[in-house]
Amino acid sequence: MRFLLLSLVLLLSGCAYRAAEAPAGSWQAQQAVLAKLQHWELSARLGIITPDERGSLSLFWRQNRDDYRLNLTNVVGKRVFDLNRQRQQIVLTDSEGQLHSAANARDLVFRLTGWDLPVEQLSSWIKGLPGEADRVEYDDNGRPKILVSNDWRLEYQGYTRINGLWLPSHLTLTHAGTTLRLAISQWELL
Repeated sequence: MRFLLLSLVLLLSGCAYRAAEAPAGSWQAQQAVLAKLQHWELSARLGIITPDERGSLSLFWRQNRDDYRLNLTNVVGKRVFDLNRQRQQIVLTDSEGQLHSAANARDLVFRLTGWDLPVEQLSSWIKGLPGEADRVEYDDNGRPKILVSNDWRLEYQGYTRINGLWLPSHLTLTHAGTTLRLAISQWELL
């Protein structure tokens, strides 16, 4: 099983999107639109590498203002966990169907899985918005290429155009021995 997971992570890491050409200035023009974009969903492959394990998962994320549902399943479709934030309550349903709650999603995921996932920041980062980043480098089209925030390093390795907006299609996040590789296969703006 570990060999299968390692093979999938290696395959995922080798699949890089080439950033599409964007008209000059288009990123700056769409930042305000992206900041207001509060209803969306995506499907992606998520590769996770920690000092103790490697894995490849399917990710489904639905964002509705401050509330979200983040669902992770393994390669055979079995739930790893389902993380919900609704009306400021964060609940994680584990693979056994047990419910766990906490005030902070990142801490809850880490406590139950050992994975450091910056859930709170990801809703902005995944749209390509730097938020309160310590440092941002931009590509030739003015879109974020490298972002450093709270010891996280994000590399945006590809963008795709959805409903006239340039949204990330492939990114890698690293922090203190954890690497997350995200390959977004589908965006839906609601």
